[in-house]
Amino acid sequence: MENKALPKALQDAIEHIAKLPGYGERSAQRFIENLLKLPKADSIGTIKALLEMVDKIHPCKICGLLTEEEICSICSDETRNRQVIAVVEESFDAYAIEKTGKFKGLYHVLHGRLSPLEGITPDKLNIDSLLTRVEEEKPTEIILATNPTVEGEATATYLYKVLKDKYPELEISRLAYGLPFGATLENADTFTLSQAIEHKVKL
Repeated sequence: MENKALPKALQDAIEHIAKLPGYGERSAQRFIENLLKLPKADSIGTIKALLEMVDKIHPCKICGLLTEEEICSICSDETRNRQVIAVVEESFDAYAIEKTGKFKGLYHVLHGRLSPLEGITPDKLNIDSLLTRVEEEKPTEIILATNPTVEGEATATYLYKVLKDKYPELEISRLAYGLPFGATLENADTFTLSQAIEHKVKL
């Protein structure tokens, strides 16, 4: 039911924010409340930063990592190990791995994970481009660095089967379970991520 006491500008803002995955009306309201508690200049600065981000940020045309350039800084870095590609669910997972300083290969961002209940099927993910990269770039190892959740495991299992069927000689690894089940990469501490990378296991 529409709340007639709620100013239209507030209602519109809440409705737009509530459309974001992981947000509902309550969390959208909290976001708006906190934004409006800031000094007006800070609120405007936050909104301007978001507008600039939406205008400038897009996926790298090679790996899908969020970047301001056509090709991200990692893909364009000739010092990276091009024989190894770590497959992650989202860009912030790759950023979390980068913070450890332990991984010097390339990335491939799926932009999600398999979740049939949410209608996220293989065709909705950045999988075809991964197969194209393996075909063209011929890496020797793929690290399945999806999150240690039910959906992340299902995604890793699916990718393993697809890659092994098409490229049986390809070495495929999974991050070791230094990461607690149910955790996400972007929220893991640097030491835990370092251990997971160093002790990845062959599949």
